[in-house]
Amino acid sequence: MNRGVPLADVGALKKAGRRAFALRTAAVGVLALLVGGLALSTGVVHDSHKPTSASVVVLDVSGSIGPAATATIVRTLRVVSRQGGHAGLVLFSDQAQEAVPPTAPARTLLDYVRAFVGPTGSALVRNPWSDNFSAGTQIGRGLAAARLALRRAGIERGRVILVSDVSDAVDDASLMRRELLTYAREPHLELHLAAVPGADRQTIPLFRRLLGHKALAIGRPPAAAFAKEARGFPLAAVSIAVAIALLLAVYELTSAPLSWREAT
Repeated sequence: MNRGVPLADVGALKKAGRRAFALRTAAVGVLALLVGGLALSTGVVHDSHKPTSASVVVLDVSGSIGPAATATIVRTLRVVSRQGGHAGLVLFSDQAQEAVPPTAPARTLLDYVRAFVGPTGSALVRNPWSDNFSAGTQIGRGLAAARLALRRAGIERGRVILVSDVSDAVDDASLMRRELLTYAREPHLELHLAAVPGADRQTIPLFRRLLGHKALAIGRPPAAAFAKEARGFPLAAVSIAVAIALLLAVYELTSAPLSWREAT
């Protein structure tokens, strides 16, 4: 049975008790803030789910892309899917459409393979976008859409794979060249060309000249942007948190709580 200790000066002790309780509460609060700050600084809870690198397949679905291009299209989608990570998909003809955001799992691209091959694996003559896109080809718009999609998603390292015959419309030639120069100048943005059979042999050298020989291959997924995430270990914060925890433990062990009642 827990009986209180009879004391005459209960009021003064109550004030001291409240003061001790306030000190313990403040210490626990500081400890919680330090632990929370530690989790944020090490990336445990802050944007840990947000990808920092991704790929985007820019797929030409204009009228010049026929069944002969199916093998290249399907191979590109499957390779990017197998490589893992995150990947998006941009479809373009005379306009561009973001079909899959770059934050999606790369395996999502496998869902689009069936749009180009039938149940027996044979190439389809028409794809689901044949009626919605015109026969025009605006490569510059497709490349711009992919670059902006990566920016909106906060991707720090991106790889864009253009699947096309690079037979660009005359009124898009200047935009396509500006986009190629933008990609060439951006160190954390790669552009690769997966040319389909029958590609324009006069345009391919432009890609090679501006982007290098490695641009004419699918390449590998971009490395994750570790520079921002790999922070140094916060030794000072950990030391303070451990010290506060030890002080609280010592205080509780050496200062067992007393209960009291007014003397009668």
